[in-house]
This record gives sequence, C-alpha cells and structure tokens, in this order.
Amino acid sequence: MPVLTAATWDARYAAGRRYRPVSPEEEELFRRTVGPGAGRHALDIGCGTGGFAGFLHALGYAVTGTDFASTAVSLARAEHRAPNVNFACMDADGEWQELKSQRFDVISCRLSYAFIRDKEKFLNRVRKHLRPEGVFHVMTPCADHVPEPRKGTGLTAAELEELRQGWSQSSEYDLDSEHKWLAFTC
Repeated sequence: MPVLTAATWDARYAAGRRYRPVSPEEEELFRRTVGPGAGRHALDIGCGTGGFAGFLHALGYAVTGTDFASTAVSLARAEHRAPNVNFACMDADGEWQELKSQRFDVISCRLSYAFIRDKEKFLNRVRKHLRPEGVFHVMTPCADHVPEPRKGTGLTAAELEELRQGWSQSSEYDLDSEHKWLAFTC
C-alpha cells in the first residue's frame, strides 16, 4: 500500500470526503464490551472529522481526538464543540510528544490501524499511554473481505494475529461482512 501523506488526506477532507459513520451495531458493541465513560478519558487516534470522538463524548468520556490531517482536525473542532472534547494534529507514527505522559482508559483506532507504518512501535506507544486495565479498541476492514482496489485499507490475517498478541484479554466480533471489531485490555 502506498504511504498516504497528511497532504493527501487534507485534500480529501477539503474536497468534502467523509468516511464511514459510526453504525448502530458498532455503538452497541462498544457499549456492551467497553461501557460508558463516566468521566473516563479516551484517545481517538485517526479521528478524522470526529464522528467516533463525538460518540465517545456522548457516552460520558473526556475525549482527545488526533489526526495528522489538519483539515480533518479543523472540521472535527467545528463539528464537535463541547466541554471535555479536544482535537489535535498528531502523526500516529510519530513520537506522541503532544500527549506527554497522559494515560487513557480507552484508546481507539477506528479505520486507521491499517495505515500505521510501524505497527510494533505504535502498539508500544498505545500500551505506554493506556492506564492499567485500559482498553485498546480497533475497528478495521479485513483485507480478505474488501474489494481489490481497497485491499490496502484492511488488515491481513497475519496482521490481525500480530495485533492480538500481548494483551491480557480480548474481544473480537465480525461487525459486518468486511469489518472486524476488536477490544484488547492491558
């Protein structure tokens, strides 16, 4: 899969492109397996225009949404103005200096994990920023189930297996014919 730059994503968002909204099935799975926020803190990586961050906020989470496309972050800020919801430009493949030593109860990576270049370093950063018993939530297409032109947007069976390693607990569901919903606990 070619590396997509922030400029590529900026152009897509500036042209009006929007991506998969949070489905009722996804909302229900999250409520059932991860639960309400009750003031807990969530980090939404690859937040795009903030749809999932808005859902997390509605559940009571204090949310930080990050994306490396500044246009997406600007749109998210405009669409989701609320207390305890913040958005920042951050490259998930970077050092996460923007987060300093913050720790989160939930870290979500919805439809963006396949685009992470160094998954091992990324997962180490996720673990570092999760509180004990924290949950890493991933919703991703599976490469075996997406049309040929979009294969690179999904995870292969080997990548899914690597993702499953090193967690104390995991939950996994087929959300629909293309997507897996996964939650991992530190």
